[in-house]
Amino acid sequence: MIGDFIFSWAENAEGRMVHVDSVPRGLRCGCTCPNCHEPLLARHGEKNEHGFAHHSDTRGANLNICYMVILYKLAEQIIQTKKRIHAPSYYAIFPEKDIDFVEVKVDSCYERDDKQPDVIATTADGTQYLIEFTFDYKVQHKQAIDYKNLNCLEIDLSKQSLETVEKFLLESNDDRKWLNNQSYFENIVPRYQKANRVIEVKDEEFCASCELKDSCSGVKRKGFYAPLVIENSGRKYRICKPEQYQEDLEAYHKWLKEEEKRKKREEGFRRKEAERQRQREAEWERERQIREQEREQERLRQEQEAAEKLEERRKLIAAQQEARRQAELNAPPLDPSERTCFMCESNLSWMNRPGDRYAHCGCYSSMRVSKNTPPESAQTCRGFKRKF
Repeated sequence: MIGDFIFSWAENAEGRMVHVDSVPRGLRCGCTCPNCHEPLLARHGEKNEHGFAHHSDTRGANLNICYMVILYKLAEQIIQTKKRIHAPSYYAIFPEKDIDFVEVKVDSCYERDDKQPDVIATTADGTQYLIEFTFDYKVQHKQAIDYKNLNCLEIDLSKQSLETVEKFLLESNDDRKWLNNQSYFENIVPRYQKANRVIEVKDEEFCASCELKDSCSGVKRKGFYAPLVIENSGRKYRICKPEQYQEDLEAYHKWLKEEEKRKKREEGFRRKEAERQRQREAEWERERQIREQEREQERLRQEQEAAEKLEERRKLIAAQQEARRQAELNAPPLDPSERTCFMCESNLSWMNRPGDRYAHCGCYSSMRVSKNTPPESAQTCRGFKRKF
């Protein structure tokens, strides 16, 4: 942060911050470091770098902290001496401006345990302003400042140096914000009335129950669609525009009615479609049952036909067997010497060829007869069964 830790300001014996050009060189300057309280040397730049430097090489203090304390005390002294500060805009409602003071009290306590601010400044009309200095890498106040119902300005010195801090405090709008500004807050409504605009400041707890909470009719943040939210004394507020609110509320109620009608139409469509679907499903079920019945009837018919065919075949076989039996009973005895394989039921007649000398026994494998069977084998064959 500090480079080689040579400072242009230091604290003199009276506790005032003085510039190196305003004091004698060396230890005769009578200045000390407000943090570690070590004597400082004033160097005027003929041989060494221009500025103050710690006298001891064995100091235990952190020079970063030393520099921050000097910067902090110098900022207090500038406001106390100039009796002025450049204040930022208040939520774009009140513009940035210079605030002049008639009285400025400083505590000069860099680190503190209480809730008091660094600077208390009073204007000519008796309005008090609390000013707090901060560093983004250091917490000075162990407890938050009690600024309820007061005007409190926070200024971040993290980016400043001893050479830039005065212009920064008196002219710049950067790195500062209102933690609270009761004076501005109480004058929001008159400010808008002066511009012929009617508004109401509403607590966010009230807004939470508003019908238009998700599409607020209040004043919007500059450059944003979101509503402007003002913090004051630990609570949050919005700026409501009653006329716009009434218009939006009527439009919202109209939209609700249209939405209700639309929902009813959609519900009617859904019910009709559900009824049509139910009817379609019922028809599909009836068709399925009919098809199932037809398949069952066809199955039963086929089973009946198969049973009838089986019965007919059984009767046919029985009739053939009976006819054969009767033929055998009625046939005259056959001399074994007259039997030939061509008379046997086992002969495969379809294998016989014209002029063929052999029979073809269908059971030649099981009866161990040759495939080309001599016809006279029937005379001694035990399996001979006469064919009628």
